[in-house]
Amino acid sequence: MAINSRAKGAGAEREFAGLVRDWTGVRLIRNLEQTRSGGHDLIVHPDEIGDAANAFRQLAIECKRYESASAALIEKWWDQAVVQAEQAKLLPVLVYRANRSPWRVVVPMALLNGELSDSRQIDYTATLSMQAFCHVMTER
Repeated sequence: MAINSRAKGAGAEREFAGLVRDWTGVRLIRNLEQTRSGGHDLIVHPDEIGDAANAFRQLAIECKRYESASAALIEKWWDQAVVQAEQAKLLPVLVYRANRSPWRVVVPMALLNGELSDSRQIDYTATLSMQAFCHVMTER
C-alpha cells in the first residue's frame, strides 16, 4: 500500500524538526498555514526565545522527502522555496532527504557570509549537512 504523500511530508517535517531540536534546542513546528496559503513548511515555535530561535525565524524552510533527489528535482524544489520565501520576506532554505541518505540543507551563500552574493539562483547556494546547518544557525 502506498504511503499518503501528505502524511509522508508531515513525517519528514517532524523528523527534520526533531533533529534541529536535538542539535540546537530550537523547536520548529509545522506551519499549518502552508496548506491554505502555499507557504513554507516549518516555523519556530512561538514560545522559543534566544539568538538561535531568532536566527531560525529569518528562514522560510521548505522540506522534501523523496525516494531520490536528482539535480533537476533539487533545482525545482529550490525555485519553490525561493518563491515562498519571497512571499514571506524571509531567506529560502531547502531541506531534503532521499531514501537511505542523510538530510541535506540548501541555503543562499549569504546565510554563511553576509559579504557573499545574496542571489537566490541555485548557482549561488551551498549544500550543508544537518550538523553544519545547525552549527551555522547557532553561531549567527
